[in-house]
Amino acid sequence: MFLKTALASLGLLAATSQAAPSIEGTTRVNSFEKRDVASTLATRLSRGASIVFPQDAHWQHVTERWTKYLAPSFQVAVEPAVEADVVAIVKYAVARNISFLAQGGRHGYAPELQKTQNGILINMEQIHHVVVDKATGIVAVGGGTVYEQVINATYAAGREMSMSYCACQGTIVNLSPAVGSCPCVGVLGATLGGGHGRLQGLHGMSIDSIRRLRVVLANGKTINVSQHENADLFWGIRGAGQNYGIVVEADFQTAPQVAHGLLYDVEMQFADEKLEQVLELMNQQIRAALPPELAVNIVFGANTTTLKLGPVTFVENIYNWSELPFKTASGLIAAQCLKYGYKNTYSLNLATFDTATMRSVYTSWGNFLAAHPNVNASTLLFEVFGQQAVRAAPDKGTAFPNRMFSNILV
Repeated sequence: MFLKTALASLGLLAATSQAAPSIEGTTRVNSFEKRDVASTLATRLSRGASIVFPQDAHWQHVTERWTKYLAPSFQVAVEPAVEADVVAIVKYAVARNISFLAQGGRHGYAPELQKTQNGILINMEQIHHVVVDKATGIVAVGGGTVYEQVINATYAAGREMSMSYCACQGTIVNLSPAVGSCPCVGVLGATLGGGHGRLQGLHGMSIDSIRRLRVVLANGKTINVSQHENADLFWGIRGAGQNYGIVVEADFQTAPQVAHGLLYDVEMQFADEKLEQVLELMNQQIRAALPPELAVNIVFGANTTTLKLGPVTFVENIYNWSELPFKTASGLIAAQCLKYGYKNTYSLNLATFDTATMRSVYTSWGNFLAAHPNVNASTLLFEVFGQQAVRAAPDKGTAFPNRMFSNILV
């Protein structure tokens, strides 16, 4: 994901003979701006690209976000179909000093995104190719690809990779040795910040699997970024990369599937008086080094009707990991894909659980939900993943900080 407020005018581009894209409707956001888009930008885009305005029928489908909280706003949305379209859009926006934002799955919730107001949305979702090279295990992923598309393609090829994981309301403890992620989250947006995931103990974080990126810079130049080309940018873009440029393609190294892509998933729900015992058991596992193929999610949740924890349960299943987001936790992972309402996420890292503090947090959390039932779909999630491959990577090898210290993601 890339946020850019253009600061300088670079002049107009010369028109080309390329076939014009579709421009929806007769909406008039600003008649001059629409005429300018139609007469200049549209002529430089491929036939597969689209330009959409706020009152066009397609507008909500193109611009709707996972959360409306502190959201950016746009006066025009462009759906590029190929890399050259992205270049043309960037040059057009910079030449006119118009803010623009490139998005994949549209799940970004960083407060800084609200700085883009009345800008141009570059919706990357048409650039969603996934190509697996079975000889090398490299998978080429388009800049607008979402995790479901990568999961399905790599699973079908007998490969797996570490992918960012996303939270949902679910049971109290979930144990599963698998890759897992929200299927609708954009791969590149989630990856460039680091990319924690359930298989990070085996394969490291998502950024550790990147071998090459194709990046469009703010000046419209497209470059390859790897250990051998533009190595300084390769260091920075892995871990702090959402604002260096628009990634139109990335190559990831995959690994052969473990257990033919099957995973053992256990979901347990405990009565609240067991909290200290559960957390102390997790502390023991953390100190002993959690097995690299194991992931544990501990959730402080509530029944959205009664606001009380249900009876103790133990449910075990075997899934292939392309099924995981849709079947584990009663399908609540995939359910989080719904784009509606006002949502926000806060996070921090822990080394171990302080059980006295966690009891206080648990009590406060329950009181908060009881006092504000309109937010009872909220969740407090603790993710405990293996750290072996994460810490095997050089600490200074990427811009990602503190990879040697965090054991628990909150």
